[in-house]
Amino acid sequence: MAMNREIVIITEDTYGGEFFKRLLNRLRNEELADIRLKKLSGRRNPIHAPYLCNPKLGKILRASELSKPDFIVYDGDSPSNYKSRRRDVEKHIPRNIKTPVKMLLFEHEIEEWICRSLVYNWAIKPSDELKRREGYAKHKLPDYVSKLDFKKLRNNCKSFQEFLKLVGD
Repeated sequence: MAMNREIVIITEDTYGGEFFKRLLNRLRNEELADIRLKKLSGRRNPIHAPYLCNPKLGKILRASELSKPDFIVYDGDSPSNYKSRRRDVEKHIPRNIKTPVKMLLFEHEIEEWICRSLVYNWAIKPSDELKRREGYAKHKLPDYVSKLDFKKLRNNCKSFQEFLKLVGD
């Protein structure tokens, strides 16, 4: 049996942080994934990352080394921007950092998990579809953890499958 460990998550915004806290707790409580989670450590974990091209991200990662940062989460905004967005995030990870930092980058945005769970198709952005159908606003993101359909996400969502691998390592 694997030992429990602390997980540190650095998210793009504060609502994403609360979303991931609730998500990890739900996955653990429902025993739906092999998450060996001791706790989310740190004063404010998940940590709200600064915008890209801000040297503060590198400082946060170096300072987080003591608490072993596990991964950074950013929206890709669109599949056409995915590769350049990934490079933008990677160049802000210090080369000499001792703890390996993994990255979860969505093709669109985290709201794609919600749309896939609710079987909503989107034309431009998943968050726009949620706004249209449900009056969604970003501050409501954490409340949608209870609406996630893990079976659908496991079977049909590459970023969710990648997320499960990241937290299960």
